[in-house]
Amino acid sequence: MRQNKLFTSIYVAGTGLSIAFTMVLFIIYYVKFAPVYPEYNRNRTLVISHSAVAQEGTEKWNNCGGGTSPQIAELVKDLPHLDQVGMALINAWAGSSVLLPQSNEQLGVTPGMVDAGFWKVFSFRFLHGNPFDEVMVEAEQPVAVLSANLAKRIFASTDVVGKYFSYDGKDMRVVGVVEDVSGTMSATAADLYIPLYYGGENRQSHGRGLRGSVNVYMTATDEADLETLRAEVIDVLNRYDQEDKQWAHFWMDQPDVWWKNTFRDSCSNAPDIAGAVRSLLYMVLALLFIPAMNLCGMISSRMDERMSELGVRKAYGATNSGLIAQVLTENLLLTLVGGLLGLGLAYLVALTGGKWIYHLFDTFVFTGGVSPTYTVEMLFNPTVFLTVFGLCVLLNLISALVPTVWALRHPIIYSIQTKR
Repeated sequence: MRQNKLFTSIYVAGTGLSIAFTMVLFIIYYVKFAPVYPEYNRNRTLVISHSAVAQEGTEKWNNCGGGTSPQIAELVKDLPHLDQVGMALINAWAGSSVLLPQSNEQLGVTPGMVDAGFWKVFSFRFLHGNPFDEVMVEAEQPVAVLSANLAKRIFASTDVVGKYFSYDGKDMRVVGVVEDVSGTMSATAADLYIPLYYGGENRQSHGRGLRGSVNVYMTATDEADLETLRAEVIDVLNRYDQEDKQWAHFWMDQPDVWWKNTFRDSCSNAPDIAGAVRSLLYMVLALLFIPAMNLCGMISSRMDERMSELGVRKAYGATNSGLIAQVLTENLLLTLVGGLLGLGLAYLVALTGGKWIYHLFDTFVFTGGVSPTYTVEMLFNPTVFLTVFGLCVLLNLISALVPTVWALRHPIIYSIQTKR
């Protein structure tokens, strides 16, 4: 490393950048798919987030969009493999605000309109109080669960259960305070949570079958029962559609398992999973294989300079396997240094890049809403790092092995006389 500073710098930097950007890619999808607070039940959750309807007997959709009707929760509530069902509308476009008593200013907030089942589907950590129940939701009571951050902004404390605050000019009573949810959790991140039907909103399906404005989340009794529950939900939706003589429904292969729903961005067609997987593979190939090929060329040039060294060592009895082990060990050490550099750079990008990093591959990105926060469980997962690092080590060792084996094919006298 001291003798060949330029080669070492390029090798370490190339390996570090390769690992860093691949790690960022893996972190993005880990945050989308893995069990992260408060969405710990993702592996056994089904989602209906889009719907489309048409007049019965026609094929032309006249109403298509995000969300569906709360009536679906009633249709599926007695299914044998259903554990919980919850509904939510995270309304980042609402333009809602709360009054800050200290400064008498209006603070813009993102409300989450949710039902009682929402708190059972997702695993929120309550710092104080409890969630509102079904009675409060049906009665449209002016109650709210605040995030810890918003509670501190309004009251300078999180122990505020029973206190009142002004939300869109109306008094709301605090029934609970939860630990903050990162803005990267698009299904659950909000500044405050209010009853789903508060103000008469979301109760109706707008007179168009099961078309509505809420997302429906259903958890299976066990991960192994997820596909069974999905079949039961599809059967219920089909039977409802047969009985509805006015509207025909199009679900585009819903309900989705959680990971598949993250790729859904349109109510007019099912997500192109094959295309998404291809794009991901292409990115991984670009981030790993192209640097590996460049390193292979650099190592090959470096081996030309070391031919006489290898020849002398072979003349004194060194075996090909011993020389190969030496070169591979050298490259492994350089890879370890590059891996540590890449790990630090990946976390730097993830922490400073903002919420847009986590929506980098989404078709539609809304930049408002709750600000992203970061936790250890989101950013550091040993499996993710070891997978990326293992791939990089494998490719780097192969890129070192090929030119080394090629160089050692030459006779000893040829090697000794090279660049003598």
